[in-house]
Amino acid sequence: MRIAWFGKWRGRGARFVIVALAATNWLATWSASCVRAADAREAALSAAVATVTDGELLGHAGTLADDALEGREAGSRGGLAAARYIEGRLSAARLRPAGEAGAFAQRFNGNMQNLLAVLPGSDPQLADEVVLVGAHYDHVGYGSRANSNGPIGYIHNGADDNASGVAAVLEIVDALVTIDYRPRRTILFAFWDGEEKNLLGSRHWVRRPTLPLKSVKTAVNVDMVGRLRDGVLTVGGTRTGYGSRRLTSSERLPAGMRLDYSWEFKENSDHWPLFEAGVPSLVINTGLHDDYHRPSDDVEKLNVAGMRQVSQYLVEVVMRLADADELPKYRAAGRGETPSLAVVREAPLPPFPARAPVEWAARAAGDPAGVLVVAVRTTAGAEPLDLRPGDRVIGCDDRPIAAL
Repeated sequence: MRIAWFGKWRGRGARFVIVALAATNWLATWSASCVRAADAREAALSAAVATVTDGELLGHAGTLADDALEGREAGSRGGLAAARYIEGRLSAARLRPAGEAGAFAQRFNGNMQNLLAVLPGSDPQLADEVVLVGAHYDHVGYGSRANSNGPIGYIHNGADDNASGVAAVLEIVDALVTIDYRPRRTILFAFWDGEEKNLLGSRHWVRRPTLPLKSVKTAVNVDMVGRLRDGVLTVGGTRTGYGSRRLTSSERLPAGMRLDYSWEFKENSDHWPLFEAGVPSLVINTGLHDDYHRPSDDVEKLNVAGMRQVSQYLVEVVMRLADADELPKYRAAGRGETPSLAVVREAPLPPFPARAPVEWAARAAGDPAGVLVVAVRTTAGAEPLDLRPGDRVIGCDDRPIAAL
């Protein structure tokens, strides 16, 4: 109605009003669309997070850390049994196999195998980009002098290392599939074998990737997330990609949980081969403990509620990475940055020298030398100044003041 009424007028003014009204209507429509999209994303995230349960996490970790799997040494019968369990979960989720020859598995070094599955991207502009989410499923079997903190000869179940990480990634898979999530980017889920034998599985995949390596834009490695203590979750590797810290922050963390953005980043898990290949890489963990690489790393010692909190956080991070307009660019300098360097670079600046609490007027043409005091503030504990509004300061410590 308003546009028709203005249309009766002639000249540029009427045309301008019509265009302005049309632009205003478009902007309002666009803003409403953005709000609806944001609401839809929040609803999808809430639904996905709600699917993560203590029971399912404990079920995955308990199966993988059972004595029957004999510590899941890479290439052993227990390792093969663990692979079959993971493969069954991926098949049930109806993810697309991303191993070799149309299968989930990528075999190497005899009986060792990585397991890989894809949730395809839906955005024509971003679907060729890949977010890799991985966890190693092997452990050290019965232990040896090279890999056990003792005693050796007993089953090392590796409940935290890394049945907990595998359980978390399987719950991410379940959460995204349950809500029929359509990520903008492709998500590659990787379950690495041979991590405990010098990162054999992830190194093999980087050498012989089953998807183009250059398409992997960021990687998330989940390794040991079963012992959350004091609510502290360590997020390492954010310095390997510009903007990673922003994309991994969260306003949804439960009370008492916080993120420790550690500068610790070294060749100790499957994030490393990907970082060396030029991929910004994150590593998520809840820290070492006295049961690390010992037979006592059993499922009964897992903080299952903490695993749920970590998994829910990871669901949020994975969805954010998959849908972000841009992902972090590689930052090679992250290799040489250590916690000791962080102490230096993150140290607070020294306090500024004390300054006189005086306000002065701007100098005008023709004013005499010095500055005109207009106010003197009092500061608790400071010595009083022998100055009053209206005074003119012409020098300080025997140095003349011409103007400020």
